[in-house]
Amino acid sequence: MKLHQQFDLNLKTINDFGRELLAIPPYIVEELAAKLTKKGYTVIKSSAYYMGIPQSITVIKDFTGPFVTRFSMKIREDFSDVSKALGIEKLFE
Repeated sequence: MKLHQQFDLNLKTINDFGRELLAIPPYIVEELAAKLTKKGYTVIKSSAYYMGIPQSITVIKDFTGPFVTRFSMKIREDFSDVSKALGIEKLFE
């Protein structure tokens, strides 16, 4: 079974921070995707961008067995941990 979680760009964060948010280097989203890929996830970035940032990121993981529901929250936790480490925890919701 493939589990997926979609994280949408939080436009409120961009509007609150305005130009300050643009100080985030563009490679940060790439680094987020790379770190999640190293954890065994498939990462799909939206082809639609807003101010150079993908409008959504979808994280997919293949699972089998009875533990599927437990791993659904793990995707959210891993995404949260990696984005916090990169300093962009409020960028996607």
